[in-house]
Amino acid sequence: MRNYEIALFDLDGTLSESGEGILDCVKMIFKDMNRPLPDSYELSRFIGPPMYDSLKRNGFSDEDARLGVEIYKKHFSESGIYKNRVYDGLTGVLDTLRKNGVRLGVATTKYQLFADRIISLLKIDKYFDIVGGANALAGQVPQGEQPRADKPGVMRYVIDRLRRSPSDRIVMLGDTKYDAEGAARLGCDFIGCLYGYGTREEMEEYYTIGKPVFVSTPEMITGAVIG
Repeated sequence: MRNYEIALFDLDGTLSESGEGILDCVKMIFKDMNRPLPDSYELSRFIGPPMYDSLKRNGFSDEDARLGVEIYKKHFSESGIYKNRVYDGLTGVLDTLRKNGVRLGVATTKYQLFADRIISLLKIDKYFDIVGGANALAGQVPQGEQPRADKPGVMRYVIDRLRRSPSDRIVMLGDTKYDAEGAARLGCDFIGCLYGYGTREEMEEYYTIGKPVFVSTPEMITGAVIG
């Protein structure tokens, strides 16, 4: 096992068990916009990628997708955000990694304000040097910021703020093909978290620069990151 200096964590399905809250709010989009609800498989695909992209994949126009994102934000801030819980065993893992000198960051395509709030609500904010989320929500970027809309963009943003030298050993931990693809595009090692929402097959397919390491429980992360 490699001894990594920087470890990036996805949020949903890696740090946080969040599916219930996300899907409840996705269903409200379809209800409020009087659209037929997708089947359970398609609904499950809303966990992970940016909400705007998922709505576009389901046939929403640009305008309707932006409206859907606003509806989602409203319901998520009022109720969905409180249906997150940190996976059992992860707090101890984060504590051990920090004590062993690993610099930790969150890299998620969840909206930055939500990512910050969730990490704080889970009471794990003290373990992370930086929380990076998406800022290009529905195509709109805050003034003075570079857009961060996809996983590679968010990862690059986090790495730039954690890296001390070009030789730093970096690993991305996540549970979906988006995490695997982001790691491959940035040339990082990848640890796939099988306890999350994605599949081993998809992560293997999208991590195109090598063979991922897989963990089936949060407790296994310690050995995968620091040996």
